[in-house]
Amino acid sequence: MTLDDYILFPSFLPWLLVVPAGWFLARILNRRRSKNLEKLVGRRVGRLVTDLSLRQRNLGGTLTWIGVLFSIVALLQPLGREGMGRIEQRGVDLLICLDVSQSMLAKDVHPSRLLRARREIRELVQRIHGDRLGLVVFAGEARLFVPLTQDMDSFVELVDLADPLSIERGGTDLGAALRTALDAFSGKTGEHEVVILITDGEDLSGEGLLAAKACRERNVTVHCMGIGGVGGSKIVVSDGEQEMFLRDESGNDVISAMDPASLSRIAEETGGDFIDASERPLPLLELYKSRVVPMAQKAFETEERRDRTNFFQWPLLVAVLFWMFELCLTDRRNS
Repeated sequence: MTLDDYILFPSFLPWLLVVPAGWFLARILNRRRSKNLEKLVGRRVGRLVTDLSLRQRNLGGTLTWIGVLFSIVALLQPLGREGMGRIEQRGVDLLICLDVSQSMLAKDVHPSRLLRARREIRELVQRIHGDRLGLVVFAGEARLFVPLTQDMDSFVELVDLADPLSIERGGTDLGAALRTALDAFSGKTGEHEVVILITDGEDLSGEGLLAAKACRERNVTVHCMGIGGVGGSKIVVSDGEQEMFLRDESGNDVISAMDPASLSRIAEETGGDFIDASERPLPLLELYKSRVVPMAQKAFETEERRDRTNFFQWPLLVAVLFWMFELCLTDRRNS
């Protein structure tokens, strides 16, 4: 057992030395005051006047310094017996994986796939209370753009900065997005962790489905929101002066189509849902209300913690009582 097991702030212990030093100094000053008085009125008369006064001042000083002693003890914050306490928090950790590949610039969804996705995220942020949000941006690779946070104002500002320039490698790697999201959940159980994948991409390589299986093993649910038309659309890009269609290495216009079948498989693998953004006015918010909010109604994190009762209020009460007694004594002496 150490001092830390008995007091919360052992660094304040040296302050206890102030009490005997102050008490001793006060008695010396009182005695010197009495001698000075004896010189003024004479030794015999001075003794009659000062003996009682000296005893009262010494008693008052003693009460004062005892009060100081107990106030310092309160400052140390003595601790009681160790007990077990339960900590419960409520909320969900929600990571949004946002596709920022060039195909998200297609305008088959007004005003574009990417701008529509941002709008959906902003609508969601306005309705969230108590949950933590994080953002993964991805294209041919993925990175954690916003760690899990409850600072929604900063989150929205960073969401508006997410664009194709946020990722160097082109393409659409759904697997990288999900693996990055899992890493951001490091150390958690998965029972109150959710991933929402927002993309127009196809899981041609099957990496997304493999990553979804890893999510299932961690008990992390993945919901997918497909954005874009299934018929495909050309991708409008700008070279700074004019807009043009994105072309592949052969010079042909690139056609991007959303693949609901592959996104549905990814969601089903983890027990999640797939929604088509074109079929609902506020699909992301609807998904949050129907699937995420019920999770938030359960305990997000409940753990047992060893805790000690703090008894600072008792020595503080004793200090106040001594000071009140000294104050009454002073009033009686002055009356």
